[in-house]
Amino acid sequence: MSEPQSSTSEGAQHPLPSGLIHDLRTPLNHIIGYSEMLIEQAQEQGRDDFVPDLQKTWAAGKQLLALINDNFYPDRSIDTGDASAAASDESPAPREKEPAAGAAQGLLLVVDDVENNRDVLSRRLERQGYAVATAENGRQALEKLRSETFDLVLLDIMMPEIDGYEVLQRLKADGALRHIPVIMISALSELDSVVRCIGMGAEDYLPKPFEPTLLKARIGASLEKKRARDREQELAVALHDQNKEMATWRRTQEADLAIARTTQQVIVTSALPRLDGWQVETLYTPLIQVGGDVYGWGQFDHGACFFWLADATGHGVAAALFTTLVALIFKHASIESRTAPEILTRVNAEFYSVLRGRSFMTACCAVIGEDGRLSFAGAGHPPLLIRRRNGLIEALPSRTTMIGIQPSLAIDESVTKLARDEVALLYTDGLYSMASKGGGHITSNILNEVFAKIGGSADFLPPLIAQLVERSGAQGFDDDVAAIALRRA
Repeated sequence: MSEPQSSTSEGAQHPLPSGLIHDLRTPLNHIIGYSEMLIEQAQEQGRDDFVPDLQKTWAAGKQLLALINDNFYPDRSIDTGDASAAASDESPAPREKEPAAGAAQGLLLVVDDVENNRDVLSRRLERQGYAVATAENGRQALEKLRSETFDLVLLDIMMPEIDGYEVLQRLKADGALRHIPVIMISALSELDSVVRCIGMGAEDYLPKPFEPTLLKARIGASLEKKRARDREQELAVALHDQNKEMATWRRTQEADLAIARTTQQVIVTSALPRLDGWQVETLYTPLIQVGGDVYGWGQFDHGACFFWLADATGHGVAAALFTTLVALIFKHASIESRTAPEILTRVNAEFYSVLRGRSFMTACCAVIGEDGRLSFAGAGHPPLLIRRRNGLIEALPSRTTMIGIQPSLAIDESVTKLARDEVALLYTDGLYSMASKGGGHITSNILNEVFAKIGGSADFLPPLIAQLVERSGAQGFDDDVAAIALRRA
C-alpha cells in the first residue's frame, strides 16, 4: 500500500518543541512496530486473511508519521531537537521465520524510558534470536551493566534524568565497560546527533521506527566486531601468560646454563702446564654460554706433556655434562698411556662402554717433549697444522673415524719435530664456521694462508683469529671454537 507523497516544502513547516515531536511520533512507532510483528506472525501461522487489515493499520501509522515529518520541524532552541526518518513507500514484505530465542546469539540490553518502546524492540530482538534484558532509565542501565555481562547495548537518546548521551559518556569512561558496543536509538535523526554519538564512542545509530532487516544487520555487525575484539583480547591475555611462562623458563634455563658454564670453565681454564722449551696458548669460544667443544692437558713423569681436543654435538647444559664426561675419560686414559694413539684408543673404548654408540665425537691428542718431539693422533678431527720457520704449512691428518662409533679403533700415530719458533695448531672445526664474503665458509686453504702469515712470537692465537675474521668479513663464529697453539721457544 503506497502512501501519499507530501508536497509540503520545508519553508511551510511549523516549529514545535522537539520533545513534543518525540511524543507525537512514539505511539505511531508503536503502531508500526506491533503491526509489523503481527503481520509476520500471521504469515507464519498461515492466517493470510488477517494480513490485509494489518497492512492497512501499518500504512496508516506510516502515513501519519509522514505527515508529522512533513509539516513540523523541531524547535532549534532545544538542543536535542531532531526530525524523524522519512517513511517508507512500500508495505512490509513477507518475512521468513527468524531463529527462536532459545538459540540466543548474545545478551542485549535495551534502554528506553517508554515501556511500549522496550516491549516492541525486545520482541523484535527475541524473534531475531537474541536474549534481551531491559532498563527503563539511564541509572538502571548503568547498574545492570556493572552487575551483568552484556554483549551490546541499544540506548535511547531522549530519557528523563540521565539521557542517552550521559549514559554513553559514563559507559565509555568506565574501563570495565567501554568495550561494550552501543547502538544509539531515537526518533531523532539529525546529522549532528549521529555525529555526536559516534564521536562519543557509539558503535552505530538507528532511527525509529526500526526497519527489521537494517536492525538485524547493524546489530550483527556490531556483535561481530565485539567478538573479534574479545578474541583479540583473549589472545593477548594468552600471549601475556605464555610470555610470563617463557620468562620463568628462561630464567631457570639461564641459571642452569650459568652453573654449567662455571663447571665447564673449570675444566678448560685451569693453569697451563710449564714445559721447558715450549709456549702454550689456548682459545675457547662457545656459541652460547656452554658449548660442545672441550680441551685439556696433562704431564707425564718423564717431563712430556699431552694436549687433547674433543668436539661433541650440541650446546647447552647437555653439552656441559657431556664435556665433563669427556674430560674425566681423557684423564683416566692418560694414567696408563703415554702416546697419543694409546690415549685415544683408551678414550674410545671407555666412551663406547658408557654410551654404546648412542653418541660420538671427534677428538685429537698431541704429546710433546722438551726436545721438540711431537706425537699426534686424531679420530675424525681436523688435521694438526704446523707452521715451519720458512712459512710453509704442514698438516698431520686424522687417520681413523670418530670416537664412539665402534667399540675399538686402530689409531695411527704421526710423529714430527718442531724447531725453535715453529708452531703446532690443534683446533676444532669451529674455525671453519665463519661465513666468507662470497657466502660460503672459511676453507682449509684460507686457514693455511692466514696461518702462514702469522709469526712465531707470543700471543699467536689473537692475530690468527683477527686475520680470519678480516678475510671472511663475518661478525663472528657460527659454532663453538676451541684451539691450542704449541710454540717451540
